[in-house]
Amino acid sequence: MVRIQTKEELCLRCKGGKFLCGLAYCPVLIRTKALIPIRKALPKLKNEYYGPSPPSLFVGRFGYPYVKLGPMAALNWQDIELMDEPDLWKTNMTLEDIVNFRAKLFRFTADPIKITDTSSSTKILEVTQEQIQATSPVDLEIRFSKKPKISMKFDKFAQPMGTQIKIDSIQLTSNPKISSKIDYVISDGDLNTIPAVESLYTDKTSVTQITRLLSAGLLGLTKKRKFVPTRWSITAVDSMVGNRLRLKIHDYPSVNDYMVFHNSYLDNDFWILLIPKREWHFDYHEALKMESGWNLTSREPVILSDAEGPYGRKTYASNTVGGYYAARLAVLEKLLQLRRKAAVLAFREVGKGYLIPMGVWQVRENVRQTLKNPPRQFSSLEKALKFIGSHLTIPIKYYRRHSLLLAQKTLDFYFKKATK
Repeated sequence: MVRIQTKEELCLRCKGGKFLCGLAYCPVLIRTKALIPIRKALPKLKNEYYGPSPPSLFVGRFGYPYVKLGPMAALNWQDIELMDEPDLWKTNMTLEDIVNFRAKLFRFTADPIKITDTSSSTKILEVTQEQIQATSPVDLEIRFSKKPKISMKFDKFAQPMGTQIKIDSIQLTSNPKISSKIDYVISDGDLNTIPAVESLYTDKTSVTQITRLLSAGLLGLTKKRKFVPTRWSITAVDSMVGNRLRLKIHDYPSVNDYMVFHNSYLDNDFWILLIPKREWHFDYHEALKMESGWNLTSREPVILSDAEGPYGRKTYASNTVGGYYAARLAVLEKLLQLRRKAAVLAFREVGKGYLIPMGVWQVRENVRQTLKNPPRQFSSLEKALKFIGSHLTIPIKYYRRHSLLLAQKTLDFYFKKATK
């Protein structure tokens, strides 16, 4: 009888060189190599840091309603303007590129603060909120007494983040450049959060920048402003903007053809099908590829799905969580660009090469890139599904069982029923 080796035993035998786990890279080595420059640099900083912030911040969620927050600042100026703007990252960056990129970004945090204390007079909060409004990098001078523990934080919602350092004092040493639109929205204490987010997005403020402003407690009615943990603010902004775009496409004519888009990035395969129908519908499915070996523990493949009809959702997409709202936003952006509406089927299959979580940004940017690629056009739904099914690693019949859109007798039957 052959004994199955544990993950630890495989790692010990492999030592990152034999790839016994079946991956084309070693996650342990990637993380270790990325932190080498930090291990060399931190001792030289002693108890003081002077350098650039993208600008950026991180708001934790543990201890809520008391949260830790503070600015994020980089080891040096290299790539500083891209350091915390995944909207601008190229989708040809490798997983190792991203980890190396983000390892150089320190998370500076202060003592926990109540989420409603957005107008607290502490210097740390004052500087954090001021620098986060900037549209270009700013200089910070930070003092800290406790020796930091070098590490990296990975999260399925937020992009990877580097070493956390406790702040003793902080000072902004350059004048932040703030856009007139951001200044206006933040100064308007009578503007609710949703219209504030929509106004910034319409003004072409990046989704990431809006997320930071929401996290920093700078949006909404003055008396109701709160700090929002980073992972929550990402999905909140994707949801709010997506809801607005859904209303905008409501009166557009339908797409004319069955259009299939595809893209693969970071071992995430996305297939998007636009279906010509008179009402909006979004069906989103996530699954681990059969070839990864992770989907073989049950008799049927494990598929997570969420959907909405012409009037959106009333409940949170609890199965696919943040990925749902990120993908939906990217699809709606494309439909707005086309000035069309459609019923949409979205498939995401994740391979074994995606072992290090990169955050929800990769879903949004992956789908955005998917919809930039030239589509394949088909004359019928079945032909389009047959084509997609020939490329998915999980048979299309399993997705049909999870799809509210495909579960109806016919699409016409569904839409007639939905509009009554």
